[in-house]
Amino acid sequence: MVRILADIHTTEALIESNVIYPDTALMVFNKKQGEILERHGVSQEAFKTTYDYYLEHLDEMNQLYETVVDTLSMRETKVQLKEGKAPDVPEPTEPQLQ
Repeated sequence: MVRILADIHTTEALIESNVIYPDTALMVFNKKQGEILERHGVSQEAFKTTYDYYLEHLDEMNQLYETVVDTLSMRETKVQLKEGKAPDVPEPTEPQLQ
């Protein structure tokens, strides 16, 4: 599920940055999502059932998305290294006193 969601979010970002019209973007996204699920050997129904499960179990959804975010960050770092760029590293922040 992590790889599927990471692929879906990557595709969604690419579409949003390249397609001007929302209706067209939605049409392209739906087609691409179907291709992603097919590539992973998962049916639309199985994906929806699994996603609905996580919507009912939000603690597990949070854990799932922590892994998805880590996966996307790793993919971004790999792309940056491949392009010869230094990976984006957040600046350290001062601890906040309360």
